[in-house]
Amino acid sequence: MSAPRPLPRLHRAAPRIFYGWIVVAGAGLLGFVAVGIGFYGQTVLLDALSQHRGFSKVFVSAASTLYFVVAGLTGPFVGAAIDRFGARPVIVLGALLMGAGLLWIGRAAGELEVCAAFALTAIGFALAGSVPANALVTRWFIVQRSRAMSFAQTGVSLGGILLVPLSVALIERTGLASATGWMALLVVGIAVPVALFVVAWDPLDHGLVPDGGPRATDNPLLLHEHQRRVWLARDCLRTRAFWLLAAAFGAVMFSQMSFLIHQIALMREQMSAEAAALTISLTAGMSVLGRFAGGVIADRFDKRRFGLALFCAQAAAMVGIATADTPVALFAWVALLGLTIGNIFMLQSLLVGELFGIPSFGTVYGLILLLTQLAGGLGPLCLGLLYGVFGGYGPGLLGMSLVSLVGALLLTRVRPPAQGRTV
Repeated sequence: MSAPRPLPRLHRAAPRIFYGWIVVAGAGLLGFVAVGIGFYGQTVLLDALSQHRGFSKVFVSAASTLYFVVAGLTGPFVGAAIDRFGARPVIVLGALLMGAGLLWIGRAAGELEVCAAFALTAIGFALAGSVPANALVTRWFIVQRSRAMSFAQTGVSLGGILLVPLSVALIERTGLASATGWMALLVVGIAVPVALFVVAWDPLDHGLVPDGGPRATDNPLLLHEHQRRVWLARDCLRTRAFWLLAAAFGAVMFSQMSFLIHQIALMREQMSAEAAALTISLTAGMSVLGRFAGGVIADRFDKRRFGLALFCAQAAAMVGIATADTPVALFAWVALLGLTIGNIFMLQSLLVGELFGIPSFGTVYGLILLLTQLAGGLGPLCLGLLYGVFGGYGPGLLGMSLVSLVGALLLTRVRPPAQGRTV
């Protein structure tokens, strides 16, 4: 057996702290830039391309759909690469590609060029975004995984809170090309150093164990025998749990993404661009509050029942937004939606880790992400088309609330798979 590898030098700054928590902080920084810009920033880019470059809402909705479709198609390859090579090289490559794509978006002149730029950015986003960050947290924590994931994904919400209004202000004052240049610099300037100097792939490589030591749990799915199971892609695709999980989160992401990508355009119908951008910050801020509570709840209670409550709350918020006729009412319903968003995003990773374990997390999560991103990517296009048919967002949002309820029903049918082999 080989000797344990040394931890990154950063460990020397706080040698008494379990390094898993430093990994969590690094994952949070990755989420701040990669997901904060690559996910929340999509609504800013959609609105800017429509307002400043004259592209139609249907086209920019289609470009955003292309973005999430490409990211989803890239997911399985990213997951398999992470399980094989670790997270560090994948994150570095992703940050560089995402930065190049953002620069291109800001300078793209025609529809074909915009689509190509979005596709390149999507590949970078898939490589540097949620798959490597969630895989890192899943390896370093088991019993405390929900709490650790809630801390790590706070970076995503902070990205929405801080970077969306900053991006809107930069676009308004300096233009789209300059703003995307700063976005690209932020992604590369934070993600690459985190990958090189913070990331440590697996605690076992360094003579450590998840959670910093053995911890008691009443959940049999978090025991070593289950968590160390290895799943080949073809084996997980044969399980009922995989397809029900993908269908449930695909439905809720279809609904959720349709709103998030159109959020600024929707809110601009009743308020200024600056106020509309603040609703993004409100969404992200409420997701932080919700996720901290959710991290405690998900560690103690059945994650599927927790997910059922979240899916139903999202459906209710969609109905409220569709029928609200004042800015105050819109802010209130957006706040409720924000409480659900962060937890839903987190819960998808937690359920994959709980049901399929650690060694093949990247592979299984990448496959799940392929299907849920495809579904999520179709949501904005669908809502954009419904907007064109009805001349407003209300009917489309009511339909999206029904899709969320379908996802809730599917989630109730998810059961742990019985296959896999322990290593």
